[in-house]
Amino acid sequence: MMEKLIKQSVLSGMLVGIGVVIHAVSSDKVIGAMLFSFALLTIIKCNLKLYTGKIGFYKSESAKSLCCMLVFNLIGVLIPTLSISLCRESVYETIVDVSAVKFGNDLTVVFLYGLFCGVLMFIAVYAKDTVITIFCIMIFILSGFEHCIADFIYLVLNFSPENCIKFLTIILGNSAGSIAAHFLTGEKK
Repeated sequence: MMEKLIKQSVLSGMLVGIGVVIHAVSSDKVIGAMLFSFALLTIIKCNLKLYTGKIGFYKSESAKSLCCMLVFNLIGVLIPTLSISLCRESVYETIVDVSAVKFGNDLTVVFLYGLFCGVLMFIAVYAKDTVITIFCIMIFILSGFEHCIADFIYLVLNFSPENCIKFLTIILGNSAGSIAAHFLTGEKK
């Protein structure tokens, strides 16, 4: 069971990483944001394991499973993002530039951006509707909201103790936003 969870978590991270690359190479940010949504659509359709898609449903997932998902999503996201950014200087430069902006915000902003992304990720999964999922992804990308899995490459290429604290704050914001959205739906499950 754990082996399947690990594999599905790595693959989910890789799909998010491909979305990050798509967004980085797109000359049209709206199109890039729309194409990014293929990652979550695939994850939902294939019933894969993405921390930000599952944390809002925390009652149906064990803490151990959620931690495993998070760790292996982070490993998975690095496979396409690091390999492509090392092969294509323009992708590397874009990711470094975006990282400077993302980690240039203070903790309150990082938390709020993570929180709103968490709300959108919960709705994207909860709605079970392709159009809503696409719009949720586009809104989070175009708003500059913070997604802990997608943002991990930005931490890796712009590592510092301060950025680690900000990254942990993003995880907290994503989790709080998704759990709050679940609570606000009034669903008992």
